[in-house]
Amino acid sequence: MPVRLKFLPLAVIAILYYFGLANDPNVSVPNSFDKTTESASLPEQGLPPSVDNVNEKEDKLGKPDEEAIELSTAAKPTASITSSSSDSSSKGPDAGKVVMVTGSSGTGGFLGIPHLKEMVYENRMTYADRHGYEHMWANITSYNLSNGEPVYWNKIPVLQEAFVRYPEVEWVWWMDMDIIIMNQSLSLWDHVLSPEGMARNAVLDQIIMKPGGGDSGWKTPPSYNYSEVNFIIASGGWGMNVGSFFMKRSYWSEWLLDLWTDPFYIKEFTVFPENDGWTHMYRHHPLVRKHTVCTNQRALNAYPSYNGLGEHWQPGDFSIHFAGCGSHKECPNHWEEYWKKKESYEVPEIIKQKLADGTAEIENIQRGIGLPAEVKSEPEA
Repeated sequence: MPVRLKFLPLAVIAILYYFGLANDPNVSVPNSFDKTTESASLPEQGLPPSVDNVNEKEDKLGKPDEEAIELSTAAKPTASITSSSSDSSSKGPDAGKVVMVTGSSGTGGFLGIPHLKEMVYENRMTYADRHGYEHMWANITSYNLSNGEPVYWNKIPVLQEAFVRYPEVEWVWWMDMDIIIMNQSLSLWDHVLSPEGMARNAVLDQIIMKPGGGDSGWKTPPSYNYSEVNFIIASGGWGMNVGSFFMKRSYWSEWLLDLWTDPFYIKEFTVFPENDGWTHMYRHHPLVRKHTVCTNQRALNAYPSYNGLGEHWQPGDFSIHFAGCGSHKECPNHWEEYWKKKESYEVPEIIKQKLADGTAEIENIQRGIGLPAEVKSEPEA
């Protein structure tokens, strides 16, 4: 028998076997990914159908020539950040369904500002107390990754653990420590989490700037589905800044946090490490854009007047971010200037007392400490 005919029966069997598997609803066939997604793969167990079974002919939120990503419909992952029985698509989350997350290094000083941590604690705890939110302050150095990666990447395991520590929360709000909440009257629901607040602040079909300024070649999506939004971040003069953003409990968020610390990103992005990692994901993964809403700069991430990173804070704006302030010798003076401009508020007595007697929960959260044994955080492999 000629060689080419000798293997024909085997080829026929292989083809029949493949199509038999492909049509079996209980079997997940490996997906093909385009080159833009080769650098960081999905978790081995895939994503459940409830996230997205993206198999669209046209990616409405990406560029017209981009291929859609097809996700496996394998079993649900077991990580506990994904379980949530509530739906806030038609009403606001209960007050206790939001946790504000702060992370700092455990060192005594920051930005050269005396008593900075105490001021930040007063500001954020007063806001949390007023609106009924939770607050978690992590000692970020206890979340070091296993290979000595820069501390900037530690916010990702902090976020993963925040979902575990607060199993009832729907939204996590990450804030870098160099942020002041200027308008304490605004609730998060009214400001950005409600359909009305999101619509009021979202920027659609607008150019995303690149670090240093200038057109990045990318735009925000022209529309969004409110029920599918899992990530909210400001877009401005230097693009998106992950110093302040919101993330919703979902399977998508679990996937994103796993993807964010891909070794490729950690190796390649060294200038603005985790920020460049986020930008890369947003640009090259349609699934990331589909579930992300960008707001105008001043909605979440206004800057002081001396800062050239983007739009400057105006009276009534929600917050102000002193990004890059550590390299500015006038940083303490700038901080004091805007501290005096914030909305006047009454600090609850319990917060004053904790600051006075040294019991304020500043950097009190250590990785894995206080978690049930079955969900303790493990060092990254």
